[in-house]
Amino acid sequence: MFLLISVISNAQRRDSLSSVKTGFICQFTYNYNIPGGDLAKRYGGGSGVGAGVYYKTGTNWFFGVEGAYWFGAKLREEGIFDAITDSNGYAVDNNGGLVPVDAQQRGYTLGVKVGKIIPLNRRNRNSGLMISLGGGYVEHYLRLANNTLNVAALQGDFRYGYDRLTSGLMINQFIGYQNLDKRNRLNFFIGMEFMQGFTTSRRKIDYDLMTGNPNKRMDTYVAIRFGWLLPIYTGVVSESGGYRFK
Repeated sequence: MFLLISVISNAQRRDSLSSVKTGFICQFTYNYNIPGGDLAKRYGGGSGVGAGVYYKTGTNWFFGVEGAYWFGAKLREEGIFDAITDSNGYAVDNNGGLVPVDAQQRGYTLGVKVGKIIPLNRRNRNSGLMISLGGGYVEHYLRLANNTLNVAALQGDFRYGYDRLTSGLMINQFIGYQNLDKRNRLNFFIGMEFMQGFTTSRRKIDYDLMTGNPNKRMDTYVAIRFGWLLPIYTGVVSESGGYRFK
């Protein structure tokens, strides 16, 4: 009787503990970026959508690649189009009509990352505090609205004199929470991301300044970031340290 109780108790204890799963985790992300540094002088807040994949080891370390596309941030920097617009921000198109000159930020990041999952509950050791460091490339520019296509001063290569194309290397940090459901029903992460971009202008001349801008920039943002995760598991590390392939 006592032997049977002991066996059942040990089995229940093993069932209550979680194994660490290894494998590839695909991610599909959204973030809202709050700019800082030189980036905040040019743009307001904007959105980003992205994707990536990372490999999670049996010790809950992970490493991978990811990218994101930026859009939607309004232009803050003043004076860029003053030479071709009136006091209300309208330019004359090829038909003699007045059109507003509107522009928004576009851009992207591409990079690699490495991080660690710190479990908060032994019953699910694949979930917990998520911390990562990364680095890569960042680029951003002004995208003119379609209604400016008929403005002679903004047609063809002339647009490049106003688009403020800027790029360089970047580093980022993330802290948040990752949930990988044991039943694979609800897999997500949420947290805060911090980016620092060491950038410069890529245009030889900005038409509104009639000169180039070789100054180094510090483009930063703080982002609220979350995403859906699609795990593709390759193996399991048990509580005792043994490994088996899926």
